[in-house]
Amino acid sequence: MSFHRRAVLPLLLVAATVLSSPLPAQAQSAYFFPQATDAAAFDAAIPSPEQFLGYPIGSRYTRHDQLVAYFQELAKHSDKIRVQEIGRSYEGRPLLIATVTAADNQARIEQIRQQHATLVDPAQPRSAAGDSPVVVWLGYSVHGNETSSGEAAMLTAYYLVANRSAETQQWLQQSVVLFDPAQNPDGRDRAANWHNAWASDPASSDPADKEHVEPFPQGRTNHYFTDLNRDWLALTQQDSRPKLAVFHQWYPNVQIDFHEMGKDSTYYFEPSPKSMHSPLIPVASYEFNKTLAKYHAQSLDALGSLYYTGENYDNFSPVYGSTYPDFHGAVGVTVEQASSRGRVQESVNGLLTFPFTIRNQVATGLGTVRGAVTERSGLFDLQKTFFQSALKQAAQQPVKSFVFGDAHDPALTRRLLELLLLHRIEVHALDRTVTVDGQRFDAGSAYVVPIQQAQFRLVHSIFAETPSIKGDVFYGSTSYAIAPAYGVAFAGSRSRIDGGARVAELPPVHGAVNGGQAGFAYAIDWRDYNAGHALAALQAKGLSARAAFKPFSSATAQGQVDFAAGSLVIPVAGQPLQGAALLEAVTVAARDAGVQVHALSSGRSSEGIDLGSDGVKALRKPAVALVMGEGVAATEIGSAWFLLDQQLHLPASKLDPQQLGKVALDRYTTIVLSGGTYSGIDATAVAALKRWVQAGGSLVTYGSASKWAVEQKLADGESLGKDEEAGDADRRAFGDQRDIAAIERVSGNILSADVDTTHPLAFGVPRRQLAINKENTVTLQPSANPFSTVVRIDATPRVNGYLSERNRARVAGSAWLLVSAQGQGNVVLFADDPAHRKYWHGTDRLLINAIFFGNLVNPAKARG
Repeated sequence: MSFHRRAVLPLLLVAATVLSSPLPAQAQSAYFFPQATDAAAFDAAIPSPEQFLGYPIGSRYTRHDQLVAYFQELAKHSDKIRVQEIGRSYEGRPLLIATVTAADNQARIEQIRQQHATLVDPAQPRSAAGDSPVVVWLGYSVHGNETSSGEAAMLTAYYLVANRSAETQQWLQQSVVLFDPAQNPDGRDRAANWHNAWASDPASSDPADKEHVEPFPQGRTNHYFTDLNRDWLALTQQDSRPKLAVFHQWYPNVQIDFHEMGKDSTYYFEPSPKSMHSPLIPVASYEFNKTLAKYHAQSLDALGSLYYTGENYDNFSPVYGSTYPDFHGAVGVTVEQASSRGRVQESVNGLLTFPFTIRNQVATGLGTVRGAVTERSGLFDLQKTFFQSALKQAAQQPVKSFVFGDAHDPALTRRLLELLLLHRIEVHALDRTVTVDGQRFDAGSAYVVPIQQAQFRLVHSIFAETPSIKGDVFYGSTSYAIAPAYGVAFAGSRSRIDGGARVAELPPVHGAVNGGQAGFAYAIDWRDYNAGHALAALQAKGLSARAAFKPFSSATAQGQVDFAAGSLVIPVAGQPLQGAALLEAVTVAARDAGVQVHALSSGRSSEGIDLGSDGVKALRKPAVALVMGEGVAATEIGSAWFLLDQQLHLPASKLDPQQLGKVALDRYTTIVLSGGTYSGIDATAVAALKRWVQAGGSLVTYGSASKWAVEQKLADGESLGKDEEAGDADRRAFGDQRDIAAIERVSGNILSADVDTTHPLAFGVPRRQLAINKENTVTLQPSANPFSTVVRIDATPRVNGYLSERNRARVAGSAWLLVSAQGQGNVVLFADDPAHRKYWHGTDRLLINAIFFGNLVNPAKARG
């Protein structure tokens, strides 16, 4: 964070002392808690973070295990704090929630929770909440290298537990404060270990010093390079789900998400600009941001710290830790502190020190508690009226019910159902066949979501088009609907559909082999999203598999079954396992993947191609390399890694870009290049890639990597679309630069596209109309080969989100996925990340197809 020049000298003296030698505990407390001038104000029996850790806060970066140990230590010494482990990160680090409140509140904490929960029930009167404390959620380190907040979490908890002032005791009596001290422990440790490993003594303030320059993938994201701050609605990560469960136990009234931004900025807190407000959210919710902002301003004014509000950061979608609460009647706030990214760094405002950044975060956290306690009554009214108004707003909607589900894809149907239940959305099983907007939904494989429910605003967010915004400046994606991204059939009905019983929990998964031991082959319909998991498992056991490139129908124990193009055929003949052993292997794969396998007694089909046809092609076992390293977009390649690990259970090699010209590429069938900058790949590596592709390799690229592949003639014969940098030469006002840039930015739009469902890359896609995510300015010209443009954006695309007229014209009719045949191999070019943010299942199955069918997608090969 920045500070006035007149504040530089005192701050540097304090900071230099903190960084060079331990201070007495009371001296460090005086710096971080200037309002607590008397050392006796703290309970001596409660160890401060410095006393427990053995170093002054801000002199080094605290590892996650030390942070966890400190919170547990507080719980050992005080009955005002209770620490729960709610889950584990992918790397096995504990996820915590610490509950801080007065001791007598702790003794009746479940009663308080239940009483508070009445606020979100529209049927309950406001009086049902009684005198229950206000609930405050403080969330830290969702971005692991925004590290001041994790240190601030320890200090803030210490203050609330140890401070003896009458004001603090009042706060504890009238509030329940929930600490999530490290939402992203894997990323936090990645950053902490880097900063600590490269720290100098004395500290170097040079921005180019290695301490301040983290390498790929940096600590912002989690193990799979997921931006967890954008995972609150999609819930793709095991790091996200436990905290959401706690959120729905408590429904906080105020939730603060602590962040950092560039070193040359100051401090930001909400309110956000009106242009970034959602019309779904009552104006009163945004107005309360202004009320809470007074307390944040007071806290920072007391320190003389610079800050600003109301200029940026969108507040209209429930994807963030500071906006998801807004969709539950709370006041959600993003706070952003200028980051030192090390212990001290030069900035335009002078030297920016780690202790200084921590102190501002502590002040904001304590100011939040002060404000919540003071404004408790208004916050309770806000939450109560929020859910009551949700029912009124729902009643005005033209759509009365959403119905979703696909009998041929139980995996994605179940996954969408799971997401809705995690968000506490009311869902009913469909108990009769209905047709909505020309789509048929069958009882037993589909579900109904009524609009008229307390969670209407989340229902709208998941299924409906993003509301239009009266403004042009966006911080993140301009569309966030989940249902189109999943690719599952869904539709909105203008008449209410009364379903059957309300779904209370997920139905069990029944993966099985139907018909017992097969006489000829086993078949799996490729339309089931989990079929790829089963295929990878079978290939891992050395079993051979084939794919039908045209539909067929066969007699099974369940009667006549239709199999779509792409469906798997596992012949009995020629396998390393036979009889009961083969059946057992297929049964285990079916059970683990949750798919239905059909035993076939004959290769003769009742309709379509027979199983001995040339149209039933042998599949090679994939060997995938993911290129990740400096210059690569971590979140994009992380999505591919996650898809392979968590969906397919298919191991992948992870290569640095610089290895491409040095390692033997012929061991890989598929190499994936996500978006990024590949200018560092030299001519030797490009030549090696060309030889590998020509020999039969399948290079999969997307976004800027596709642009690079075209420019490097790896995809020879393909061309880019209209120049994304081109613009008119009209004179513009200097002060409008930021707004104009935002207007022309492409960020997270859902567009309608046409897909060739007969192409191997589109096998399993249920309809010709496909929703795609457009996240960048890269456009591809349709292939000169008429068989090779797999997905093409509609000439007049439907747009969910904001897209300028200029960009709409640029993308209209462009290719989104095409194949460039090169010798025996090919380059598969996506215009955007098909596995975007790990929930775009409607298009990530195209990437799955590229992995399994990559050697069979060239037009000449497809003709057999």
